[in-house]
Amino acid sequence: MLSEHANKLCHQRGQSLVEAVVVLPIMLLFALLLAQVLYLWWAQQTLFVASQYAARVGAINHGKKRPMRVTLAATMASLTPKDKDIESWQNILKSVAAQQLHGLQFSEIDIVQPTEAMVNQFKERRYNNESQNWIEEIPVDHYWARRQSAENEEAYVSATTLKIEVTWCIELKIPIADKVLAALAPKVSRCQLAQQITGSPFWPLTATAEHRMLSGYR
Repeated sequence: MLSEHANKLCHQRGQSLVEAVVVLPIMLLFALLLAQVLYLWWAQQTLFVASQYAARVGAINHGKKRPMRVTLAATMASLTPKDKDIESWQNILKSVAAQQLHGLQFSEIDIVQPTEAMVNQFKERRYNNESQNWIEEIPVDHYWARRQSAENEEAYVSATTLKIEVTWCIELKIPIADKVLAALAPKVSRCQLAQQITGSPFWPLTATAEHRMLSGYR
């Protein structure tokens, strides 16, 4: 009886060990994947907000990409870990600088609207007092008067609405989970280039935003 009981206990312990060997790696993988996915979700929400800010900045700067890139990177700086050993303003500058560099290499802002056809349809030649030269732009001064007098009001509204699409390649940093998600990541050329340059896997985040132009689109 004692021998049978001892054999049964050994069998149960052996079975428990086998189950632990099988289950624990799965649980670990799940935990790592969950942590990485939660970080991607947070980064995606940040990108949504950053894209809205960038679109507004573009709307007041003639649709120029440079001011939009600066604003985008400054907002995405909240994703950069902060160093507790330095002053807060230095933290901010450090984070913004890091994201500026990252944005120049591994992000893209595409202007979806106005299209080239819209520009050709509504552009006007006018003298720019600031630069002291002649320019062509889609005018937005006297907006409501121009809108009501336009041959195609809907087309004018579209032409004076800046719409952008932002792609931001974010590095996958959590071990094991990075390899799994890298295999599932959508193929985006800029993010693939980022992986080739750094040797680290990246996930492409995308967001769109729009804002009515508050300065003439050039």
